Parts: sequence; structure tokens; C-alpha cells
Amino acid sequence: MVLPRGLAAPIVIALLLTVAASVGAQSHNPKAPAALGPGINKGNVDNVGGPDYYYFYAGPGHIDLKFAFKEMGVFGNPLRESLTFDLYMDDGKLLSHNVVVSVEKMEQVSTSGTLDSRHKMTLWVTAPAGAIRLGGYYEIEVTGAVAFDGKAAGAGAKPQDTKLVTSGTSLTRPVGSLTTSGTSLSKPVGSLTQPAQALLVHETDRELRVTLAADVLFDFDKSVIRPDAAATLTLHRAAVLIHGKSRGVVRIEGYTDAKGAETYNLRLSDRRAASVKAWLVAKEAFGAGTLRAQGFGAAHPVALNTKADGSDDPAGRQLNRRVELIVSK
Repeated sequence: MVLPRGLAAPIVIALLLTVAASVGAQSHNPKAPAALGPGINKGNVDNVGGPDYYYFYAGPGHIDLKFAFKEMGVFGNPLRESLTFDLYMDDGKLLSHNVVVSVEKMEQVSTSGTLDSRHKMTLWVTAPAGAIRLGGYYEIEVTGAVAFDGKAAGAGAKPQDTKLVTSGTSLTRPVGSLTTSGTSLSKPVGSLTQPAQALLVHETDRELRVTLAADVLFDFDKSVIRPDAAATLTLHRAAVLIHGKSRGVVRIEGYTDAKGAETYNLRLSDRRAASVKAWLVAKEAFGAGTLRAQGFGAAHPVALNTKADGSDDPAGRQLNRRVELIVSK
């Protein structure tokens, strides 16, 4: 299950928003997640500090999860931002992948279902990486057959000009359901093709395709994965998705935009695909023989590199600069 979810072009200035740097009961440590509590849990998040991690206990029985997100914009100007809520089982399996997209106002999503037995669940709240520091305010509510180790988290977190609940309106809109069997809950039904998205997921009956924005992973004209790209956990999140679906060789395909010589673009895309393969082998426990890396240069574009009038289209070129991980079913 996936909901609608860009990589800002590299900018020299570092823009800081008035996002709470540290809110009580939030944790950036995946090995020591913060406890969710009953009621509405609140938090502030940005795309620099890393994900927030929470845990709670669920099952056996029916549970409901509600997520809300409000982007903070830049100097009062709203921006299209997304926030990811990834729910993991106690065995590390990705249970559901939810993305909330906000432009100026609070947006909400929900999911529900039934679990066969009791599990300790971990929730990752992640903002996509970007050159500009951006953030927002979020709320989480979990009800049903659940248990908590503490009170509702994030009492000090505050939204900007928004409320989660508005009189006379619904808190959530249904978007999917959990499953009671051992099948995966993370079956995306589509993805946004907006510039600057660090990770996009598309799944069909024939394949799972995870697209990583090259501008998140690499500096301009380079093929070495940036340290800050590793810190965003974009590659780790991709690895979790691939591990859950892989039954054979995983194809890693590198692509560039149409600028530059064809031979040069082929070499650059090939080196980038090889870098992602090396990372997955070294950091994510993949066997080298299960990964096949190849660069295709500017072939197979997913967007136009030029506009209808023939002028350059930076947003389209940015979408074409990517690395794709493909698992055939």
C-alpha cells in the first residue's frame, strides 16, 4: 500500500526553519525508538536530523493507525513536502509504507486491519532529503488492540497555523488495509513523479521497481555515494523493500539526463550503478552474485529533457538522473 508522496536542485545557502530541534520523547536512534502513547502523539521533523523512531505493541486483534502531516514552508511560502510513515514488524519486515503529501494545510491518511498475534511494532517517520532544510509537524494516533509503554509523545511539538481535528470534518480518509496473512502490506499502487523525491516505489504483478534520485545519492558528475545520502537512510529503506521481495537477481540500472556525450553518460551511469551495488553488498547484507549493475546513460527517460518550445527543462532532467532497483516476480 502506498499513497502519493523531489530533490531540490543543489543550493549553496543553508536555509534553517523554525523547527524544534529536539522535542521530548522523539528519538533519532533506530536501536532505541521512543514509546508511542495512547491518544494523539505529536512531533516536529526535518530532512536533516534523520528519521524519528517510535514503538508500540499490537495484536492479536484489530488495530487502526492515523497519520497527519503539515509542511512548514519557507518564510511563510508553502511548499509541496512529503512525510513517510513506515511500519515494521518485530522481525524487521516492512508491514506498511504510507506517504502523506502536504501543501500549506494538514493532510491525513489512515490504515487498519487485524493481526494474528502480538508484535512489537516500530514506526519510522522520515522526511525526504534535500539541499534546503525543510520540515513540518505531524501527529500519530494508534487505537484498537494495542499497548503502550508511556504517555502520548511530543507534548512540546507545535503545528503552525493548523489543527489535526477541525469541528465537523473527519480526521482521516481510508487508504487501504492491513492483512492477516504472511503477505506483504507494502504493495504501492503508484507514485508521484515530482522532482526531488529521494525514493519512489512502484509495484505491479510482474515487478517491484524502486527508483532512487541520483541527485540525492551523488554530487554533480560524481559516482561516490555522499555521506549525507547514507545518513538519510534512503538506501537502507530501498534495501528493506528489496529484501522483502527478492527471489533472484536484482537489477541495478543507472541513468543520466541527456546532457553530455553519450559515451561519457554511459560510463557515469555505469559507475553509479556499481556504487549502489557495492553499498548494498557492504552495508545491507546482499550477496554480490544476487545483484547485477549496469548503466544505460540517457536511455529510457522517464521525463522530457526539454520543454515543448525546445528550451531546457531542469525538472525533467532531474527526474531522468536516477538509479533503479528492479525485482522481477
